[in-house]
Amino acid sequence: MAERVRATRGQIRGSAVTRGSRAVSDGERPNQFRGLDFEAAIDLLVALNVAKSLSDLSPLKSVGLHKLKGDRKKQWAMTVNERWRICFEFHKGDAHEVEIVDYHKG
Repeated sequence: MAERVRATRGQIRGSAVTRGSRAVSDGERPNQFRGLDFEAAIDLLVALNVAKSLSDLSPLKSVGLHKLKGDRKKQWAMTVNERWRICFEFHKGDAHEVEIVDYHKG
């Protein structure tokens, strides 16, 4: 199963709240996210929070914004670093079901 954390409602409009995401947002570094560039993740969460459309994120070419396939076909992903991605659904100007995922584990 993938290691993941959902972004807090304070970070991303319309998303579920979990303790892990709150910890990341508060600057903590939970052990299950070893290798995650926390500063880059927070920067991307902030960019996702202010985005009103996917085109607001597309100028950030280094994040590798792309549509997912298969059982994640409703989601988009951005690269944080190495194996870590932020996956999310985007509709009606808001990101939903935002999670930080270790692609090597799931």
